[in-house]
Amino acid sequence: MIEAMHPLAESSHASPSAAAPPPRNTHRIALFLLTFLSFICSSTSFFTAFPASFTRPSPWSVTRRHAAPLFRGVLTMGLLDGLKKAMTSAGVASGAIDTSMNGPPEMENAALIKQYEERVVRINAMEDAFEKLSDEELRAKTTEFQRLIREGKEDVTGPLLEEAFAVVREAAWRVLQLRHYDVQLMGGMALNEGRLAEMATGEGKTLVATLPAYLNGLTGNGAFLVTANDYLARRDAELMGQVHRFLGLSVGLIQTGMTYPERREAYACDVTYVTNVELGFDYLRDNLALTEDETVLRARPLERAFCLVDEADSILIDEARTPLIISKQINAPQPKYGAAKKLVDFLKPGVHYEVDEKAQNVVLTDQGVKDCEKVLGKSLFDLQDPWMSFVTNGLKAKELLTRDKDYIVRGQDIAIVDRFSGRVLEGRKYSDGLQQSIQIKEGLPCSSQSQVIATITYQSLFRLFYKLAGMTGTALTDYKDFVTTYNLPVVAIPTALPNARKDYPDAIFRSKEGKLRALLRETRRAHKTGQPILIGTTSVETSELIADALQELNISCKVLNARPENIEKESQIVAQAGRLGAVTVATNMAGRGTDILLGGNPALMARIKLKLELARGVLGSQAGAEAMDDFFPVELSPAADQLIQAAVALAKEIGAEGMSLFKIEEIVAVAAENSPVTNPVLLALRDAYDEVKRQYQDVLADEKVQVKRLGGLYVLGTERHESRRIDNQLRGRAGRQGDSGATRFFLSLEDDVFRIFGGDKIQSVMDTFRVGDDLPIESPTVSEALDKVQQQVESYYFDIRQKLLAFDNVISKQRQELYEIRAAIVAHDAAQLHTMMRDFARQTTEDIVDANFETEKRSKIVEKVRQFFPTLGPVDEKEIMKMTRQQTSACMHEAVDKTLERKKADLATHKAELYAETVRYLTLLQIDNLWAQQLEALEQLKEISVLQRFKGADPMLEYEKRTSAFFRDLIGNVRRNTVYSLFQYQPKGTASGGGETVAK
Repeated sequence: MIEAMHPLAESSHASPSAAAPPPRNTHRIALFLLTFLSFICSSTSFFTAFPASFTRPSPWSVTRRHAAPLFRGVLTMGLLDGLKKAMTSAGVASGAIDTSMNGPPEMENAALIKQYEERVVRINAMEDAFEKLSDEELRAKTTEFQRLIREGKEDVTGPLLEEAFAVVREAAWRVLQLRHYDVQLMGGMALNEGRLAEMATGEGKTLVATLPAYLNGLTGNGAFLVTANDYLARRDAELMGQVHRFLGLSVGLIQTGMTYPERREAYACDVTYVTNVELGFDYLRDNLALTEDETVLRARPLERAFCLVDEADSILIDEARTPLIISKQINAPQPKYGAAKKLVDFLKPGVHYEVDEKAQNVVLTDQGVKDCEKVLGKSLFDLQDPWMSFVTNGLKAKELLTRDKDYIVRGQDIAIVDRFSGRVLEGRKYSDGLQQSIQIKEGLPCSSQSQVIATITYQSLFRLFYKLAGMTGTALTDYKDFVTTYNLPVVAIPTALPNARKDYPDAIFRSKEGKLRALLRETRRAHKTGQPILIGTTSVETSELIADALQELNISCKVLNARPENIEKESQIVAQAGRLGAVTVATNMAGRGTDILLGGNPALMARIKLKLELARGVLGSQAGAEAMDDFFPVELSPAADQLIQAAVALAKEIGAEGMSLFKIEEIVAVAAENSPVTNPVLLALRDAYDEVKRQYQDVLADEKVQVKRLGGLYVLGTERHESRRIDNQLRGRAGRQGDSGATRFFLSLEDDVFRIFGGDKIQSVMDTFRVGDDLPIESPTVSEALDKVQQQVESYYFDIRQKLLAFDNVISKQRQELYEIRAAIVAHDAAQLHTMMRDFARQTTEDIVDANFETEKRSKIVEKVRQFFPTLGPVDEKEIMKMTRQQTSACMHEAVDKTLERKKADLATHKAELYAETVRYLTLLQIDNLWAQQLEALEQLKEISVLQRFKGADPMLEYEKRTSAFFRDLIGNVRRNTVYSLFQYQPKGTASGGGETVAK
């Protein structure tokens, strides 16, 4: 295993058989050069000494790559990459890979990296040749690659990969002045193989994504780049999309609120940027569409496409706990929810019900059931008027779901808080009546209840793709989850620069009070030095408790949690979190989408400055946008103010119509990026942005040096999470791109995760260590015990997820089969629909004959057939009694065929296409309605099947057996109901030459 060492430490480990280490002076020279190169690559002041033509050529300039010969020369030689390898051999670990915790075997990871390095060498060898190509010649490579793939002479995993990656690297330099490092090329290779690449924070994952996206976009089957929110999707499409467009690929972007045609066009592109939520709901809406015009994904079926998920751990594991649901609203019985609330307030834990925090469940005892039924005066399990779900949800709302931790009250409703990211899950609601129970608990109006008509889990959605890949900063601890659920093996990619972050041992205390006091002491000590501090919490409640305590100590802090007033200032809070003396208290930082830069983020500050000034100038008092106190580091010069006001005046003159705060954010984001623009407002804003950013950088450069001397960002955790991955995400906020930084977790043996899952073991530890609350328990035994508890928590939830996944797999197979049937019906032409309807009619007749031929009801066959086909022509029932089974079927088929033809002709008199439209609509309506009923029945069946284990039966086998029967019934009912509905349907209000199609 590669051992992580401080960059200035000397290696004391040498294998007897290993080659002699390089001389100590060589090592020091390498360190000096690496530090110097790191400085010049990140320091704007280094480049501002040169003329403007050197630093800001046109993004589309053919000569751009020649404008910076020294910089390009350094990068072309790959000196940073070479130095990194030299340093590793000298004893300085770069991106040490720890695979001891549920990760891939170390040898397997090392072998993959070695294979990638060999391919990187071949890619680097092509760089000089590609540098000499004109833009047209470089773009022609795309056409060549597409032809080779189309003719089957190359595929995306063979030698073509190396040439394609070299082309993308060259294009990225010409368009963005960004060059892929060797380790970024390795990350692209891992993604192209359908792996999950773990790359540390700040390693340039967004740039890495251009490699596999381009390569798989060449196939014509589509490449989907999935991000966590609309902003990230838009940012990546606008910035990185330039590379793909430069090379001749089409780039699409999906955003909330887009129309069907806009979505269809975006999905039809070679590369499409989209959020996980939009993709999931588009898939569900496509499978509720009544016509092809309402579908958007048909041009790029997921089953043939490549999908790359950014922040894969957050999307594929954390958000995957909640399925995507499309529902229709039905009235909620508010009196029953109110009565249940009064009832559960009367019930006592341990007497009437038992709380299982581990399983997040509440179970009524026998005494509880008896007392509830006594109060209600009826059975809780009455099928005509059930009460059990109302009581159970009331108890869950009372005991398991906590305000400002699991949800917040926002206006007259509640909003769910994601425990992992601390964000509000917009558009999500608790299901099965739990939302209404919480509303009643909080004294809010009871909202309407939903009935699910379509649903899918992220597990089922993303496994539809032909090839799935992902990238994130933390994945190894959940390696088993990714492999078993998504068939997505994890590979750890080395970092470009050594990790200089220092992770201090946990400080463990007996009580929460002792932990909080120690945390505050450490915060005050570090704050006195000016070191920026980020305090990570697990809930809104805890973040506000700590913030209040800091205020009492006269320590100013910024709070970032799910409160609406804090979310609005998220970008400002993150932008200043790395500044000298800054103290930030935040709920889990997963998926924040913005790095914390030491000394502050001048680029983000400049964007915020422009956004605020533009909002005030264009929107006036309606802007609703203000900066936090002392947010900007310096008063701008008159020259900068003039540039800003000129841009604002131009925006008011030619672009104020339809302007909103969201639109302003979008405009400023485009102006701040490197994308080519011609709009005069954007050009003016870009000039203002560059000047404001330069002035902020000049001031913050010294601050960055001071913060580095103080040790960088100091991250303090207040509690271990249910997953080590979330803890690692918090740690990863410090020490980005080789920066200094430190982390420490303050824990209590009373923390929820240890109290719930540690049980007697933790209690015995508390009894053993009879120390004061303010004295940290420093013992390997305690640390190991807490580590084991956390691993047990991960294992426990992993087992739950796997059991739920097994049930979901059954539903997924049925959903897929049903959706394929549905898609075919949507695509059918009139002739195909008529053939389908004839088959439906014949099979329905066959069912009747089968059910009655061998019984005394044989004489009733014609009567029963007439119930489905009221206009059935005359059939001699006496003759039917003389026929064989086969003759009876043939006779009835002939009769219903003629009846169907008459129905078709009758509808055609109103409108030529009416028959086909009616058949399609009625069939799809039956599929959707019966599937909604099926989903509800399967949920109940799941609960019943779980109880079968008490009888010694396998719950999964019972579930599969019964769901198969349910699905057969569903298909039969679709057919029979459609036949019945067609012959009941009579057009109304039709005029000659046209009329209604179908009353929907």
